[in-house]
Amino acid sequence: MNVIMGKKHVVKSQIIKDKKDKIEKIFSDLGKSLNLEEFIKTFKENYPEDWNSIVKRYKEHKKLSKKGKKYPMPEPDKYLENIYNNYIGTISDS
Repeated sequence: MNVIMGKKHVVKSQIIKDKKDKIEKIFSDLGKSLNLEEFIKTFKENYPEDWNSIVKRYKEHKKLSKKGKKYPMPEPDKYLENIYNNYIGTISDS
């Protein structure tokens, strides 16, 4: 955790290294008709370290957020849902 001028901040590094490659591999292996539930399950099974990083980062955001304020990061499953929806949007546009 970074400490800057007395304020605590969540480290701002890439949560999922090589995210695009990993997402493309899941869709390549399981097909473009992959549904959200299958995607999340497969991601967690194939990339447990990345899943743990997502959960850890979410907990850091939650811990440092003031009571009553929204967290700047979505919940872990919602985070993966956003990745899924973004990828589906890119393949349907092409």
